[in-house]
Amino acid sequence: MISIREIDPADLALFDEWYDAFRAGAIAGREAALVVGRETLGFSLRTPGPLKRRIAVGAFEDERVLATLLFEYRLTDNLDTVEVEIAVPPEHRRRGIGTALWRWAVTRSAQLGRTIVQAELGVPGDPSPGAAFAERLGFQVEHVEEHLVVPLPYDDLRLDELRSAAGPLDGYRLTSWAGLCPPEHQQAYADLHTAMDLDVPTGGMTRELVPWTVEKLTASEARVDRTYLALVTMAHTDAGEPAGYTLIYLPRADAEHAQQDDTLVLREHRGHNLGTHLKLANLQQLAKHRTAQRFLHTWTALSNAPMRKVNARFGFRAVEEHREVELRLPRLRPAARGVILDEDDRVLLVRFEFPDGPLWATPGGGVEAGETLVEGLRRELIEEVGLTDFPDPPHLWHQEIVADGHATGFDGVINDYFLIRTNHFTPAGTLTAAELRAENVHAMQWWTLPDLDAHAERFAPRELPTLLRKLLDSGPPTMPTQLGL
Repeated sequence: MISIREIDPADLALFDEWYDAFRAGAIAGREAALVVGRETLGFSLRTPGPLKRRIAVGAFEDERVLATLLFEYRLTDNLDTVEVEIAVPPEHRRRGIGTALWRWAVTRSAQLGRTIVQAELGVPGDPSPGAAFAERLGFQVEHVEEHLVVPLPYDDLRLDELRSAAGPLDGYRLTSWAGLCPPEHQQAYADLHTAMDLDVPTGGMTRELVPWTVEKLTASEARVDRTYLALVTMAHTDAGEPAGYTLIYLPRADAEHAQQDDTLVLREHRGHNLGTHLKLANLQQLAKHRTAQRFLHTWTALSNAPMRKVNARFGFRAVEEHREVELRLPRLRPAARGVILDEDDRVLLVRFEFPDGPLWATPGGGVEAGETLVEGLRRELIEEVGLTDFPDPPHLWHQEIVADGHATGFDGVINDYFLIRTNHFTPAGTLTAAELRAENVHAMQWWTLPDLDAHAERFAPRELPTLLRKLLDSGPPTMPTQLGL
């Protein structure tokens, strides 16, 4: 069976196995894929910061990691969004594993109350498996950039030609540093970061822009400095006013790749070849600090014609499209439910009383934000029926219902069903009869398959007798089956 679960990044052997699958899926079919390094990602997962949470999720078969999900969300801003990256190595594709990881992401997003899912895709050409998968899920392309690469070390002849063509730098002075921003430049550098966020094209992506402060800058740099050396060149006017900056990240543990990140010239200072001068000065820093890195990467929006021309002059070559995609989800209430079978294959159901009539359903209920599905299931079953001791159960079915009336204050529900085998018992949970009635639960009963077939009232899911018969005949599915109503 395929199971989806979070990994503990402090388990170094398991993290290495997870990272190997993550990288294999991310680079497949791409000429110059840039993937976050093992040490960088491991540090981020093991020592979370105050601004963002990252979760590593694996698809397991016989305790072997087949594929991966990196799930991220911000903690102080952009509180409606999550970011996902699903990476399935080619040998495990077309088995539904990516879909199973996606369902985990949908459920966790619902637990967090977040309804906007964002992702980034490296697309070397069409057809692209990742782009096709995102399109099938309903993602819309909101922004497209070129991913460009130039080989290192840099061509000195090209740089000499660029210096000559750029001419003198009149009216400005440049300051360069490696590592943390010097205190005397922190406020200007923070202000330039804010200007960059406002200036950079983002298409239709949903973004809440938060101004940079010195405190935010220093906290961000402190985390980044653990795994990257920042190379920065800033331009000031002769009068001391900031005019622009450029930034290269040199990974401390990646012998292959460096990243040309931001380049900004404030609008009132454009037209003086300042961007070229900034890049040339920072490439001098790169030549000084570079170890064995063989490629310099950058990204430029298709709509940013001036910067594309600059990149071409510097010898960058486009290797793929970088697509930013987004999907809006309905607001669903996540729930975990137990398909509890005794030694005689009887199933335990609870009777709900609603204004439109009674409904027999599997026990369970809503999963809270800090719980996994199985943790929520265990809590609900203790409260509802008194079942306390069972191993982690197989995941049987996944159901997403978008319709009114299923959960107050929500657009619908997500139900995840798990198989629990147990000896027959008399259900008696920690909730009192009055507390159960307050949740519309009025009875509990064990059912045989013939009892289910002969009953005229409603079940949830609707095809419960058929689903149970298939389960008893064939056993649990390899991975969760998608259900309708």
